[in-house]
Amino acid sequence: MADLSLSGLASGFDWKTVVEQLANLERAPQRRLRREQSTINQRKDAVSTLVSELENLKSKSEALTKSDFFTGSGTATSTNDKYATATSTSSTPVGNYTFVFDQLATAAIRKGGTDAGGAVNTNATFSSSGSAGFAVQVTTGYFTINGQQITVDSNTKLGTDGSTDPDTIIYKINNSGAGVTATYDSATDKITLTAGSNITLGASGDTSNFLQAARLSNSQGQSSTIVSSTGIGGVNPASTVSSVNFSTALTDTSGSFKINGVSVSYAASDTISTMLQRITDSAAGVVAAYDSANDQFTLTNKTTGDIGISLEDVSGNFLAATRLSSGTTMAGQNAKFTVNDGPQLESLSNTLSEISHGIAGLTVRALKQTETSGADSSVTITVGKDNATIKKGITDFVDQYNKVQSVIDSQTASSTDATGKVTSGILAADTMVVEVASKLRNKMVADVSGLSGTIKRLESIGLKTDGNTNRITVLDEAALDEAISDNKTELKTLFAGASDGVGTRVEKYLDTVSGLDGSLVSHRDTYAKQSTQIDQQVVEMEKQVQSYRQRLIDSFLAMEKAQSQINQQMQFLLQRFQ
Repeated sequence: MADLSLSGLASGFDWKTVVEQLANLERAPQRRLRREQSTINQRKDAVSTLVSELENLKSKSEALTKSDFFTGSGTATSTNDKYATATSTSSTPVGNYTFVFDQLATAAIRKGGTDAGGAVNTNATFSSSGSAGFAVQVTTGYFTINGQQITVDSNTKLGTDGSTDPDTIIYKINNSGAGVTATYDSATDKITLTAGSNITLGASGDTSNFLQAARLSNSQGQSSTIVSSTGIGGVNPASTVSSVNFSTALTDTSGSFKINGVSVSYAASDTISTMLQRITDSAAGVVAAYDSANDQFTLTNKTTGDIGISLEDVSGNFLAATRLSSGTTMAGQNAKFTVNDGPQLESLSNTLSEISHGIAGLTVRALKQTETSGADSSVTITVGKDNATIKKGITDFVDQYNKVQSVIDSQTASSTDATGKVTSGILAADTMVVEVASKLRNKMVADVSGLSGTIKRLESIGLKTDGNTNRITVLDEAALDEAISDNKTELKTLFAGASDGVGTRVEKYLDTVSGLDGSLVSHRDTYAKQSTQIDQQVVEMEKQVQSYRQRLIDSFLAMEKAQSQINQQMQFLLQRFQ
């Protein structure tokens, strides 16, 4: 049987198009609701924008009503930043404070014994492992003595006096044609170069650092004898604990020690660089380093002041091997200073806080010891009011108020075009929003109680309305500057009076309008609920439309069926009467 759901198959009538048109006519109420919903959503968005701007205004008013906004110090300036800088807080008393820095604080330093590294290994090659024991790793290439190039490769080693091994430095120098004899003294760990005339070391094209690693230089002047300035053996920081060239051998390649009571462990595979960083990163409060020039380990306190450094080998003898335990400590010293010719005070740090000098909220950073006489014998710190910050706080408050009024104007204003057509703002009929604009203006311009001087309202400090709008402008900036400079007490009452200050009034009012339970917030939520209700109504309406559409389809299908049966009967009769 033919598919009767095909529109007009039996009847020749396109009834499906008719069904869709009729169903669409039934959706007319939905379209009216959607247009209404669009307007509601626009109003909701407009109120949301206004609430956001009102919250910004509330934030500006809160800043003005803080207890220290008008009375806080704000600024601290130094007469000489080379010697000291300073900062202050709102609790710092205004005034001048003269500092004399008799002594700056320094950190304690523990210097281990020199020659921590052992003598070089004359039979080891200058490999990357550092097994030769040079304090400075020797690189391959060539160096020059008296114009003769001497090659260093991965097979080269130092050798001993009179060596006949062509891979030794001693042999290479002695047989280079430079006219120089090289010897090595294991007792002093130094190389000596001798010749019948003055010796010239190095050339601009040298690619090996052997002369530097051997501590040989032309600094001894025009001489026929040049000796290493210090022992050439030392500790290669890249060496592992198990292979490091210490002059005092490690009893164990793993163990632990304490610095300032903090335990640090080591293992055979740890490099010296790793150990130095581990000490520095620990809670011991020191910076660990190795001075290759003096073959010496050092520990420096991270904090200044007369604070010591304690050491203890717990298992193994790492501190003894590095010669830190047998070294000496250069004690740190406290900063010593006076304020306003008072008694000498001390501080562990060069950052002098209220704890050390007793001036509330003032922090002074001593950078250099003052001179004993003259203009640089003292530094004066001046603590004053930060008038620029106060002015900005006031103008930001007024600017945000004006922005709120501008937003309300744009949302409620109506305009008429050349043809006389009137276009209303999205909230033109919203009395609650219009009321906010009016009440805010009253809170801003009304007199403030508790003021008996020249300042009674915003107009007294040069802030006025133009009479035509709700906006406020700075018409007399000089009056505002004068009030900030000379009348901070009255200015504080004007804005931050506990019961009637402008900022106080605005803040309290906005709590009732844009706060969590404010009237505008509830108003916005009402619009949102209305929009949601329309969504629900449209859903129910569409169900009815779909039901109506299905009834139409069922009716037309019945018609198609009946038409199909009639067509079949007609064909039968025509066949009979032919």
